[in-house]
Amino acid sequence: MADLTADIGAELRTRLPDLRSHKKLDAVVAASRAAVLVAVPRLRGEHDAVVARRGPARPGRPSLWTPREVLALAALLTGFIAAALVLPSPRNGRPALGVDNAALWVGVLAAATLIVFALLEPGRRDSLLFGAHTRNAPKMYIFLAVLWALVFAYMLANWDDVDRWEPALPTTGLVLLGASIVGIAVLAVVARRHDKAALAEPDVAAKDDWGRSAKDADPVEEWWVALPAKLSPAERGAADRSYRAALDVLEREQLIRPADGKRLRRKNPPVVWRGDAG
Repeated sequence: MADLTADIGAELRTRLPDLRSHKKLDAVVAASRAAVLVAVPRLRGEHDAVVARRGPARPGRPSLWTPREVLALAALLTGFIAAALVLPSPRNGRPALGVDNAALWVGVLAAATLIVFALLEPGRRDSLLFGAHTRNAPKMYIFLAVLWALVFAYMLANWDDVDRWEPALPTTGLVLLGASIVGIAVLAVVARRHDKAALAEPDVAAKDDWGRSAKDADPVEEWWVALPAKLSPAERGAADRSYRAALDVLEREQLIRPADGKRLRRKNPPVVWRGDAG
């Protein structure tokens, strides 16, 4: 055990500059992985071979804040604002604006929402939030159609608020809203057909919640997930000891605090080896 601890300490000291460049939890994962390869040296060659075969780095978790996703979220928010301008508030029962003043804005915002979604539709298949693998887009379009239909009915029911001598602008808004309701309903049908066609492709159907398919999987990360099954009982004992030894080194080098070390010692080492030190 003393030799194992010394060997792990020596290995991690050579990696300290790299470990210090990592975020704290990433450093814990990297250090625990390096330590287990010291504890079970027969695995090092297999690990290095997998790293060599991986080639270019695989894509990680896609970002939510791409221009396409931001634009889609902004359009959805605009669609909600269109309804919020004229529908009564749940708090006080009063609308933000009367039908006379709100009708044109409601129609313009609804039309803008429809136009943005229509423009995004051809490339929506691989969207993180609304891609075919989520099946969210048709549901979202139908929801907006129903919401705007309620707004349309409310505006008609309160059309007495409109100045009958100057009805042009409110009427324009009402027409725009009606056209938007029809348009978003048609878009829901189109999106459903697009999703059905896309999900017939195995790569799209196999995507996870983050839009990653099996071909995007990182073989190195998969190797670490499978590591516990590769260990004999004796090797598993050495591997578990290596994890604790790695935490001791990280504490001595002040990469983690004692409170962090206490929490991390309660974690199952395989969980950390597969990348979860949270």
